[in-house]
Amino acid sequence: MRRYLTFANISLGLLMASLDMTMVAVAFPHLTRDLGGNILWTAWTISIYTLAMTMVMPLAGKLSDSLGHKRIFLSSMALFTVSSILCAHAPNIYTLIILRFFQGIGGGSFLPAATGIVSDLFPENRKRSIGLLSSVFPVGGIIGPNLGGWIVERYSWRYIFYINVPIGIVLLVFGWMFLKGPKSLVRLRIDYRGVAIFMGGMFVFMLGLNHIAEPTPFFTRSLAVVFLIIGIALVWLFVRHEKTSSHPILDTTLLKSKPFLAANLFNLLVGATSFGVFSFIPLYVVSVYQLSTLSSGMILTPRSIGGIAGAAITSFLLSRWGYRKPMIWGLSIASVITIVLGQGLLSSNTVEIIVGKIPFLALLMLISGIGVGTMMPPSNNACIELMPDKVATITGLRGMFRTVGGILGISLITMILHLSSDPIVGFKIAFTSFGLGMFLGLPLIFMMPDGRERE
Repeated sequence: MRRYLTFANISLGLLMASLDMTMVAVAFPHLTRDLGGNILWTAWTISIYTLAMTMVMPLAGKLSDSLGHKRIFLSSMALFTVSSILCAHAPNIYTLIILRFFQGIGGGSFLPAATGIVSDLFPENRKRSIGLLSSVFPVGGIIGPNLGGWIVERYSWRYIFYINVPIGIVLLVFGWMFLKGPKSLVRLRIDYRGVAIFMGGMFVFMLGLNHIAEPTPFFTRSLAVVFLIIGIALVWLFVRHEKTSSHPILDTTLLKSKPFLAANLFNLLVGATSFGVFSFIPLYVVSVYQLSTLSSGMILTPRSIGGIAGAAITSFLLSRWGYRKPMIWGLSIASVITIVLGQGLLSSNTVEIIVGKIPFLALLMLISGIGVGTMMPPSNNACIELMPDKVATITGLRGMFRTVGGILGISLITMILHLSSDPIVGFKIAFTSFGLGMFLGLPLIFMMPDGRERE
């Protein structure tokens, strides 16, 4: 019973991190108005949070495997909770951006530690438990936009950060009292030079991507390209540095494994296509089908429900199905639905009259959610199957690839929309291209372990 209660508390923490991202997106107009910024700077409250999570995941995974999952869990939860309090009191948009960076570090550190704790709790059912843990995020997709909108309208945007505080305190108390620490403390030397190179490279690269999509008079596209090149060079320098470091953050031997590399390239593709594309669904239905803002948020609910159902069912059947079949099914479903969205089938009056806009779009979102949810548990377990003793490190790397893919996808779609003369044309090009691009993941799936081979 104790380990199931622990699983429930860990899941609550992941839900809190998921809610935080979706609720902030709902508060965009209020943040811009109250904190004296513009939409470009307001958007950084999400992008800097995502960037911080991306940068810290590999380091947090390494620290969690070395120092113990409990220490990283408590530290990350404390940072996230304190940052939430400070975010609620931010006097201007620039202060909020800085605080969101630290909040992202807390959220990004939490995921590898949480996965490690769950893996230790259920070694005999690792696949199922990690798969169920991954189904928590779609729940945030259901609750977040609705709860965030209600809080902002009834109270203030500041309360979307206050809501994290009591949850964080409960998790800290529970973790301190009931989680088991490591049997012995591992003496750890951190490669600070590697940390600096990696964080610098990722920040510069993401900054370049941001301004490629939305250039300013000072930060032109030419300068953004220079930043992209510098960012890539720094990441390359980081990999070279890690090969010679006596205490590397990134275990470069993992990159030599073709199945491991294939699994992470697949996660990069999933992030770029799935997370990137569906971040634009509210704007898509408003621009193309002239639905209201409330309806555009509600359209996402069936997708989250489908994601939960797909992830839960697949988690229980992984031992029978293996990894490859559900990934192929899920990838194919998500790809086809993305292409269908790109074609704008509701432009046909016949479809609109017989089915209706909202029911038809809701059905597409439900099916796409099932597809994405089906992919997640096997892709989460594929790397861990190869090296189960490095579960937190691998989880951090997996999350990094998926998040980088999501940011890359969002930036590319923004560029396509910006360069298109009409939003309908832009969405058609973007969704069709990304839907077809998802099929590039098929050969990667066959390079990964099947899962049934080790049963």
